[in-house]
Amino acid sequence: MISMFLTINNRTSSSIENLQVDALNKQAIVTFKGSNTYLYDNVSTRAIVNLIFNPDVSLGFWVNNNLVKSKRAIVSNSAVDYATINESKRARLEEILSNPDYPKNDKRINLPSFV
Repeated sequence: MISMFLTINNRTSSSIENLQVDALNKQAIVTFKGSNTYLYDNVSTRAIVNLIFNPDVSLGFWVNNNLVKSKRAIVSNSAVDYATINESKRARLEEILSNPDYPKNDKRINLPSFV
């Protein structure tokens, strides 16, 4: 299966550190600020495409409506069920998170200083 994760990096959020979406596989990876990273399956392709092409959509609003509170999307690696997810999903998630290009939680954003 081909992964086509796109990083949504053209907007800021007070609660979302990083968001990657894959419309082909209907998946999203979200990293919350000061928290964990979660992989969601069965995410609406229409919602992903809307997020990619509509820069006015708030990341927090989108994550809440299409991932966290969605009856459709399934979290694949929450702390509760991480031990019970199948081996292929666990291996895929670990492969994604171990990729050196994937943003880590310890990255700091250096804002320019104003004079």
